[in-house]
Amino acid sequence: MIGNEGDYDVIIVGSRVAGSITGILLGEKGYRVLVLDRAHFPSDTLSTHFFRAPALRAFNEVGVYDEVQATAPHATVNFNVIDGIAFAEPVDRPEDYPFYMCVRRITLDDILVRRLKAVHNVEMIEGARVSALLKEDGKIVGVGWSEKSGPKKATAKVVIGADGVRSFVAKEVKAISEYAEPVNRAMYYAYFSGVKHKEGPAAEFHYRGNNIAYVMACDGGLSMLAVSVPIEKFPGFKRDPEGKLMQELGAMTEIAPRLPNVHRQSSVLGSGSIPYYMRIPYGHGWALVGDSGMALDPWSGQGIDQASTHAVSLANYLGDFLSGERDWKASMQTYHRDRNEVSMKAYRRTSTFGRDLRPMTKKALAKRGLL
Repeated sequence: MIGNEGDYDVIIVGSRVAGSITGILLGEKGYRVLVLDRAHFPSDTLSTHFFRAPALRAFNEVGVYDEVQATAPHATVNFNVIDGIAFAEPVDRPEDYPFYMCVRRITLDDILVRRLKAVHNVEMIEGARVSALLKEDGKIVGVGWSEKSGPKKATAKVVIGADGVRSFVAKEVKAISEYAEPVNRAMYYAYFSGVKHKEGPAAEFHYRGNNIAYVMACDGGLSMLAVSVPIEKFPGFKRDPEGKLMQELGAMTEIAPRLPNVHRQSSVLGSGSIPYYMRIPYGHGWALVGDSGMALDPWSGQGIDQASTHAVSLANYLGDFLSGERDWKASMQTYHRDRNEVSMKAYRRTSTFGRDLRPMTKKALAKRGLL
C-alpha cells in the first residue's frame, strides 16, 4: 500500500462513476488516494446508463472521453412517441456534445477503473468489504475493511462515500436528507440483438399514459430496451419480469412491430426501490458524492450526468481544502451549494413528473402544436 495502512489524503469507498472520477482528479493533483470497492472489475451493476453532455464533459476531463465515445453509437436524434403521436427532433445542443450515449455499466465502469488504476498517486483495492468508519473525537478519520488476506484499516484526512444508493458511509455518518420523496416508479430493462433503430440513430422515448419505454443502441452491438412504470405495477414485474417487460414494450405502437425480430441477450434486470433524496453531502471528516449524496428515480436518465458532475465539483473543492487554500467548512459549504444549484431543477422535475408523466407529455405536445 502507498500509505501502509494509513496516512492517505483521501479514502474513497466505491469506484464506479462518481468514485473513479473523484479519485482520478485528486490523484492527478498529487494527493494520495485509496479507493476501495467490494467488486472485481469488469463488473456490472443495476443501473440505467444513458448520458448526455454533462457526463461527456467529465469523461473528457479525466481523459477517458475518446475511449468512451468509441464504444457505442452517438444518438443524434430525439425520437418521441406520446400516446401514438410521433415526432423526431435533432439533438442540436449543447454545441460541445450534441448527442447522447448509452453504454453498459460493465463497459463504462471498467474504462473508468482502468484509468483510475493508472494514476500514480492512487491505490485501488478490489474485493474490499468496508465494515467500519474510524472515528476520533467525533471526526471520521479512516476506514476498516476486509479482503482475502484479512482485516485492514487505513486513516485519511477525508473519507468519501461514493458507494451508491445503499451507501454504507451515508448510513454510518447518519447523513440527513434535506429533500426526500417516496418511491413512485419501477424500472426494468434487458439487452437485445436484432433491434432496428429509428434513423439517426435515435434515442427513443415512448410514452403511453403514465408508462414510458426506451430504445437505445449501446455498446457491444446490443440495444437496451427498458420500461418505467408506476410503482403499483412492481409486484407484477417482480413475479414475471420478462413477461411484463415484453408486455409493456408490446403495448407501444412504434416498438411492437419490431419485437418479432429481436433476441434477448441478457437477463431482465430491474428495481422498484429507488427513492429520491438530496442528502447534506458532508460532515466532520467525510463527504458524499454520486448516488450516496443524491438519488433520483431513473426514469429521467439523470443519474450518470449528475454523479459525474458532482464528482468533478467535489474534487475541485477538496483540492482547495487539501492544499490549504480554504478551510474544510468553506470548501464543503461551497460544494454543497454548487451541487444543489446544478441539480435542483433535475431533482424537482424528476420527482414531480415521476408521480405522473402525463402533465409533462401533454405540455410537450401542446408546445409543438400536436394536441
